[in-house]
Amino acid sequence: MNGLKRFFFGQDGEQGQAVVLIAITTLAMLMIVGLAIDAGQLYAARRTMQEAADAAAYAGAIVLYQNHGNEATVQGQAFSAARTDGTLNGFTHAINGVTVIVQQPTQVPYNSDKYVEVIMSQNVRTVLVPAQAGLTFVQVRAIAGSDPSNNNYAIMALDRAATPCAFQDRPTATVTLSGGGVLVNSTAAASANCPGGGGGNGAAMNQTAAWTIDCTGNPCSIDIAGGGAGTWPPVTNPPNPGYAGTNMNAPQQPDPFAGTPKPTNAASTLLTNPAYFGPSNGTARQGVYTSELNGKKLCHGYYLLKDGMGGDLDIDTSTADPDRPGQNCDGRVFIFNTLSTFGTASYPASGSCGSVNIAGNHDVTLLPLLPVAAPGFEQYAGMLLFQDPICTQDVNLSGTSLNFNVGGTIYVPSALFRADGHTSVTGGQIVAKTVDLGNSIINISFNPANSAQPILPRLTK
Repeated sequence: MNGLKRFFFGQDGEQGQAVVLIAITTLAMLMIVGLAIDAGQLYAARRTMQEAADAAAYAGAIVLYQNHGNEATVQGQAFSAARTDGTLNGFTHAINGVTVIVQQPTQVPYNSDKYVEVIMSQNVRTVLVPAQAGLTFVQVRAIAGSDPSNNNYAIMALDRAATPCAFQDRPTATVTLSGGGVLVNSTAAASANCPGGGGGNGAAMNQTAAWTIDCTGNPCSIDIAGGGAGTWPPVTNPPNPGYAGTNMNAPQQPDPFAGTPKPTNAASTLLTNPAYFGPSNGTARQGVYTSELNGKKLCHGYYLLKDGMGGDLDIDTSTADPDRPGQNCDGRVFIFNTLSTFGTASYPASGSCGSVNIAGNHDVTLLPLLPVAAPGFEQYAGMLLFQDPICTQDVNLSGTSLNFNVGGTIYVPSALFRADGHTSVTGGQIVAKTVDLGNSIINISFNPANSAQPILPRLTK
């Protein structure tokens, strides 16, 4: 007790000890508070710099996205856009001790001209030790680019309205899916009636139990934003490993190819209405067709249709390709169906769009172009048919013995895709506003690597 009194009130030579202890304690507390303030300041500085680097890299990625296929040509523009965005956010190279490096990444797998890396650094002056800015060095980095990506849907019905039967099949249809499920964006309730039907059929109606789904290694499901009718394949119905069942009232998903540019520039290099060639002039050379391409064989390349396509389609795999010396036709094509005014000043305000109606009684095998075989068409790799979003004409496949084998993606964003008349469709992916499988045999093996890859600007690291 006496020791405690001496501590607070002091006696003889012990006077003044309390003042010293209080001073030391106060200094320690101030140091702790100062360190907390400095740590918070450093965290805020780093966070602000990271956000600026992310935004700058993304700005460069936007330039690459808008010029996909020509990244090497516009790489300098992408770097410039990144630096400009950094300045807008308060970080300019060599100003206020800031260092900004914009370059092509060296880290695998981003080390290509399809990505932009931004590295920012600065010595931050803190409150506690403002003179020791070298001890508070902050550096951040960000990588962004035009990344290809696809989802796990083999069939997508994109219509986001409350459209009854945005997806449907018929009693005699057979649906076999592997590697991907089904998306129906329609929000129609289960009580909504399909056109010409009654009793309530919802956003999606399954009239057949002849379904097989196998998503081994790539989990999938049937996702319906609204209600549905019919008997959908249950999880317990083998063989369907990886299948997660049917989800009603599922979240709507975006159109994965909404950002895919129309091939305006590529069209300028094509012949308009090129002469047919091969046996009996029955083979159509790549080019721009202003009248319906009907009843011909396709060779190879880019077919721009201004009045649609119809009749008994076939492919030529034996005739010499006039556009590729030393090589034969191979059926690898990219088909773009658009308005009659495409490429003119009156597009898209006027013009008409022809439909795509493919019929026949034989096997037809079409494959998408490969990037290495079609420079300038990299963004369309895996895309077999791309219908202009302005076109609302249906795409129809029919024929009592038509076996239509397609690789890649059929993309019809603003119209109906229909397979009927006992047509057999074997392919990679169907993406349309609405889907009617009719009386058909659908066999889709979905693999994102072999289907179209939507190119989207994104922050990757």
